[in-house]
Amino acid sequence: MAKCKPDPSREFASGERRVALTRVYLKMTCPDLDQSVRTVLGDLIIAVVDGEDGRSQQRKITDALVNEMVWRNMQCINHRCPMLLFGRQLADEANEFFAEEE
Repeated sequence: MAKCKPDPSREFASGERRVALTRVYLKMTCPDLDQSVRTVLGDLIIAVVDGEDGRSQQRKITDALVNEMVWRNMQCINHRCPMLLFGRQLADEANEFFAEEE
């Protein structure tokens, strides 16, 4: 089977289709909104989906969450487990590992 190259015109058409589907969705779910409000709301929805709304921040794990996750999923064999856990350092490493590249 031949390898297909991405077609930029198809991507544009896909973007137009997404806008059209968003408008139809808003028309069906909010029929009482006037066209200008529906357009603004549609633009906001598409911005959120595309991650261009400026509100999407990377979530970070805290040391308390690391401690909770480790202790909840841990089992000691002899019932006296002297485990020392550095939650803050582990949280920092996890956040660094999953950091979004800029």
